[in-house]
Amino acid sequence: MAALITWINDYCAAHHRPDSIPQARGRMPHLTTRQFRRTLAWFIARRPGGTIAGALQYRHQCIQMFEGYAGTSDSGFRDEVEAEEALARGQHLAAMSTDRDRPALTGPAGAEAEARLAEFARHTVFDGQVVTDEARLRRILARHDPHLYPGTFLTCVYNPDRALCRTPSGPAETPVMADCRPLACRNAALTPTNRSALTDHLASLDAPSPTATVSPPTSVTASKSSAATPRDSSPDTPQSPHSETHPA
Repeated sequence: MAALITWINDYCAAHHRPDSIPQARGRMPHLTTRQFRRTLAWFIARRPGGTIAGALQYRHQCIQMFEGYAGTSDSGFRDEVEAEEALARGQHLAAMSTDRDRPALTGPAGAEAEARLAEFARHTVFDGQVVTDEARLRRILARHDPHLYPGTFLTCVYNPDRALCRTPSGPAETPVMADCRPLACRNAALTPTNRSALTDHLASLDAPSPTATVSPPTSVTASKSSAATPRDSSPDTPQSPHSETHPA
């Protein structure tokens, strides 16, 4: 940590930046990894699949890097990550709801997604300006959550009654994005970015590999091999490269 402080201060001095780490009582502060938990939560919440990757990383290095707090329910770290995820989702949806130039969402739940975004905009836009205050946006999201969950391969328009990611004993409040089946679930809506990511990934699964085969994400593989398809007559419903008819 001392080396990190030195590097930061040297960088700030070389680039004439004012945000170096100041001394405390005439000496450099003693930092620990625990003090970076909010920063870590911020980055995890804003990376696709960040919570899953973070959980795997914590399980492997909880003693060395996080002194055990990352894996304990009473530490509050999971709550911090979930709070940051909710805020990041609210900011993303607020921006989507006011972007007049974006293409409409498509797929089985595309129309429902647009209706939810329009309703959410009623609570996040005042005098033509989107709410940017974090505390205020958290309150709005708590009261008027549209339950839209942007992901890599789809945008989940969550309805627990038709969610394929749910198990009978699992919670119904939020989708389980790690178990998403984007080619089969009726909660699926698609942005152009979703469609591009899904098409590229399905193409990569079919491409011959000169090296050892790496197992693709379970959710996409299961959906691709399944005969179940979204029963949607819309031409915007995603099809696999071989028409074998998940990121939140």
